[in-house]
Amino acid sequence: MTTPQSALVSRLRSIDLASLPISDYNRRYLERLLPSVDYYLDIYTQGLQHLLKMIDKDARDVTMVDYGGGHGILSLLAVELGIGRVLYIDINPDSANTFELLAPKVTLNTSNITILCGDTLDLRNYCYSHNILPDFTMGMDVIEHIYCLADFFSEIISVNPRQHLLFTTASNPSNRRIVRRLHKEMTLDEFGDPNRHDPYSRKGFLNVRREYIAEHFPDLSSDQLDYWAKNTRGLCFEDILRAVESESPNLLLDPYNTCNPATRSWTERILPLSDYENLLQSYGYTLQVVNGFYNSRNRGIKGLVQRRYNRKLKLNKSRSQAPFLFLYASPR
Repeated sequence: MTTPQSALVSRLRSIDLASLPISDYNRRYLERLLPSVDYYLDIYTQGLQHLLKMIDKDARDVTMVDYGGGHGILSLLAVELGIGRVLYIDINPDSANTFELLAPKVTLNTSNITILCGDTLDLRNYCYSHNILPDFTMGMDVIEHIYCLADFFSEIISVNPRQHLLFTTASNPSNRRIVRRLHKEMTLDEFGDPNRHDPYSRKGFLNVRREYIAEHFPDLSSDQLDYWAKNTRGLCFEDILRAVESESPNLLLDPYNTCNPATRSWTERILPLSDYENLLQSYGYTLQVVNGFYNSRNRGIKGLVQRRYNRKLKLNKSRSQAPFLFLYASPR
């Protein structure tokens, strides 16, 4: 039986990506994504269905935000499932442009989708000016990159203080295998890796910070530059200036988490779940954490093992084996 999800998979895989006038980076990203796109749609479907049950509203009357929408496949699935209005937003113009070209080739319901390029303030301004109150916001694998979560939650919740929120994150602090892998990624970004796509990662965030501090504080000694480069980890350029000027080092407790000082994007930051919970509580929200699942569509031994893991994850509340987490936040 053809479902909205399976029909969407077929249409996505039939697209000639080579014919789309998009960047090489976005083309390669979609080429890597499409073989497993049905797995990602399983994730998005579970999240959407959960939220629709929570708000108890006909899908045609629902307005949702796809925050940090990237390729936009969540937005496409939402309209296929009957969501009445979808606000897609991403801060990257290349991503927004890619989705704008991709959407008409996949769905006839493009009139249900509004494509925005910007951040939470741009979203808030758009919603205010158009009298829109989103019922829920979803952010897939984006929350671990956000520079200041306190500002983010404040701004996203101000769009509608009664909306529900859902974020997925693969930065599961309880899964040791994931933590080890992410620590390696953070180390490469912090100290530099010539194979990185991003020029700041190739140079290393530590070196980028040191050069920036040396440029703005030419009187500092080499030892002082080393000290401030090390102790401004996790800060953007603007905040690095403030830290050095006020002699306030940014002493992060975690020895690995690191942030691109130019883009303000964390390298898949690993945070204790209590940090999310405490922040959300300050805005009148409660947090529910649900284990994610493995791709049970894989064949052979790999698929068999992953299906077995999925059964355990459903029965066991332990997060130590979860490949990612659903973070559901609801107003009290």
